[in-house]
Formats: sequence, structure tokens, C-alpha cells
Amino acid sequence: MRAEALSLMPQMVPSQSTRWDEETQSVIPYEKKGVLSMQIEGGTAGYAASPRLVEYIVSLTNNLSRKLNQVLPDAYHLATEEQTNKLAVCLGDGSYYDKHIDNLGGSSDAGDQRKLTALIYLQPPNSHDGQPPYPNEKVEDDPRGGYFRAYDVPEVGDVTCIAPSGDRLVVFWSDSLVHDVSPSFAPSEDDKRFALTTWLVADKKTGEIKGTDLEVSARHFDSGENSIGKG
Repeated sequence: MRAEALSLMPQMVPSQSTRWDEETQSVIPYEKKGVLSMQIEGGTAGYAASPRLVEYIVSLTNNLSRKLNQVLPDAYHLATEEQTNKLAVCLGDGSYYDKHIDNLGGSSDAGDQRKLTALIYLQPPNSHDGQPPYPNEKVEDDPRGGYFRAYDVPEVGDVTCIAPSGDRLVVFWSDSLVHDVSPSFAPSEDDKRFALTTWLVADKKTGEIKGTDLEVSARHFDSGENSIGKG
């Protein structure tokens, strides 16, 4: 999968996201520093370019959604055949993701049905061996950075750091988890941080997207450097 991702780099473009701007009271687009991305498409041409990535996305969408729907309340049910996705690479030189919630849920992102985020890291095998294992990982453990940081996990005020180890799958609710990515540095080509994100969407009949909690917004986002945004 990483080999396919590397082969797609010439097609990738500067990754864009959006954030809430207090001055204009509107959602504005911006480019993420040192991050390239693209969507993995199906069809004949898409499959020929990256068959393993396409098959992974299809398999994950069908199987993960069905498994979760068996145990979750109706409001959390997921569509079994719908998804959106993004292949992204942090080129290094301090590239990072701002603190955000993937789906702001009904305020500025009306119509966004992304419910579950499932991202898999495509680093070389054993890329973070020798570091303290989860849940004791810390950003300072590895100078290459690129750590996923989940806020208020497991308790309010806590920050859980997750190293971008190859083959690691990170799954969380798109409409509620505040997270970011610490600055990423890539001293070699092998250290470029690749992540394939698949967003599973809420079931059209029963699934619900949560609105952003006001207490969460007040705790994590303000009119300064932490403007609320989406991934």
C-alpha cells in the first residue's frame, strides 16, 4: 500500500482544509503546511493505479460498518457502502495539522455526514520500534514527529499521543474528537508520514451527526491561533 501511495505522489496536490474565522464569522479555506493529498478513486483507471488501496477502502467500509452496527445504538449506525477518503503525506520540515474536529456537525458544515474516521499509517514496517508502546507514547520520543494527538482522552484535560507506526489503524468519531498532528520531520524519504483516511458516513435513516459541544469549543478553540476547523 505504501508503494502505491508513493507512486501517486505526482498526482497529489497541496492539502486544503477549512477553519472558522472569528473576524469574518465564516468558514475559510487554507492550505496545510507541507501536506499533499488526493482522493483514491475507484473505477477502471483508479483500480489500475492503486488496486491495494482501493480494495482496502472497499473492504474496510463494508466490514467495519457492519460489525459496528451490530453493537452500537441506532444513532451511531453507519452506511455500509458509502465513504469518502483521503490519502495524505506530510513532507517533513515541520508540516502539521491544526487542532480540529473532522466534522463540525451541523453548525458550519451542514450536510457533512462523516461519522467515523479510520486512518491507517503507511510507514515502513517497524518504523517506530524501540519507543515506549501505546498508551505511553510521547511526542518527544521520536524526533521525526508526526504524532496523532487526541485531546480529552481518556479524561478531560488529558492528551493521548499516538505514533504513526506502520500498519497502525486509528479509529474515532468524526463528529466529536478534538485532535491534531504534531510537527513532522522527514530526514529521509522513508520517513515521510503517509496516512490513508477513510470516513464512514452516518446511516441516512437512523444515524445522527452530533453538534459541536459548546464546552468543548470553549476549551479548545478561541479567536486566536486555535480557530475551530475540520479535517
